[in-house]
Amino acid sequence: MEGFEIKIKALTNDIIEISEMMGFRAIKELSTKDGARIDLAILRGDEKILAIEFENSYKWIKQRILYNAIKAHRDGFKHLWVVYPFRGRPLRNSWVTEYITELGVKVEVVHPKEVEDELRTFLTVIAK
Repeated sequence: MEGFEIKIKALTNDIIEISEMMGFRAIKELSTKDGARIDLAILRGDEKILAIEFENSYKWIKQRILYNAIKAHRDGFKHLWVVYPFRGRPLRNSWVTEYITELGVKVEVVHPKEVEDELRTFLTVIAK
């Protein structure tokens, strides 16, 4: 598998800066109601816009994505991005995809190189 090391600290700071420039608030390590943590949360006031999780390993990735989707769902997020440095589609042809659909969480697996552009686009649409 071809990978790409995520520079989480730098990427997190960039996401926070973009979010704040666009009128949103970003919180690192958001504590959820049930004691879990979301790596980075984008909010508009109290409205939960986007949960972002960083995954640096391809081991058990389907299960990690499912766990992240459950955390996001239980805390009221409808959108989850999993920043994942490997090419390929980890949720293709998976029972995990079906279960996440039942939760009602829209999950996207985003490569670290694409996060900033995707975020600008996503927040522009949400802001309307």
